[in-house]
Amino acid sequence: MADTDASALPNLLLGLYGGLTRDPPWEGFLEDLAAAAQASFATLIIATGRTGIDALVTPGVDPVRAGEYESLSDADPFVDLPEGQVMSYQDFVSHVPSRFKDWMDSTGSAQILGVDLQAPSGASFRLRITRYQNLPDFSERESALIASLVPHLRVALELHARLTTTQAERQIFSSAMAGLAVATLVLGRDGRIMRRNATAERLLREGIVIMERQGRLEPQAGAGVTMLARLLASPPPPGEETAFDMAAPDGSSLRGRALSLPISAYGDGAFIALFLSDPNRSDRLDPATLRHRFQLTPAEAALAVQLARGISLIDASQRLDIAHNTARAHLRAIFAKTGTHRQAELVHMIRTAAASA
Repeated sequence: MADTDASALPNLLLGLYGGLTRDPPWEGFLEDLAAAAQASFATLIIATGRTGIDALVTPGVDPVRAGEYESLSDADPFVDLPEGQVMSYQDFVSHVPSRFKDWMDSTGSAQILGVDLQAPSGASFRLRITRYQNLPDFSERESALIASLVPHLRVALELHARLTTTQAERQIFSSAMAGLAVATLVLGRDGRIMRRNATAERLLREGIVIMERQGRLEPQAGAGVTMLARLLASPPPPGEETAFDMAAPDGSSLRGRALSLPISAYGDGAFIALFLSDPNRSDRLDPATLRHRFQLTPAEAALAVQLARGISLIDASQRLDIAHNTARAHLRAIFAKTGTHRQAELVHMIRTAAASA
């Protein structure tokens, strides 16, 4: 590779790795690459399968032209290149579909160099540099420049896949957290509330057990203040959780669990997650509510409430004055209607429903 290209490499790598977090990704990298290769423009295509385009980034190109390419991408013959090898359009393509040739002629896209990389997930990373037809053909200089980037492109593709997965998991977690009937709070190291779901918001507004003061979580009882300070100073080890009770001045309490958050899970200082539930709220859920929510029979709903109160199946059958085998039959029906498979799972579902009642 020529000295001028070698000197351009650090700046290209800075744009490549720095562009991972941009939306769309790698615009600066592609602009720098086009300049270094004396190309008219550079394009990055992230695709699932042969034609399913997830992202197409071509800085400086008319968005209409980019949209036209996406609509014609199934006719593009310059795909499925030998993995990791820099290829020219002229050397690889023997037949060009007429509608794609018309588009190339209209855009003046005569000279193309490209490389394809495959991720373990099946996604492909297609890098293309293009010169207009009034410019000289690409030479070995440009091919060598692209080849020198291939190892780094592999790393960037893997990092992009991991970041995309992490972002998707974070969105799923955030969506699930918002819908939980259990109060869920994500706190920073200083107790600042980074996120809260609707149930937590209700508890904060009530101000009986917890409240928000200057953006931070503040338990209303002294024991709760001490407990929270201890959790923030010494959070549970990764993969473990700490159970606790959050007392209120009137003697009532919420049952809680605390989990440490991986440093990489959030980029805004989130540190620990708290899940708070009221064990007494299951008493507020009557059989009629369960019947309506899960389409249970009166006998099944009565048994479900007993189980939610922590009563064993044998004791529940005695309280309801039914045979143990009958109670077991009811339990099987409840499992089927609620989509649960174990008694503990059922109890958690019922108590969660009670917390939102």
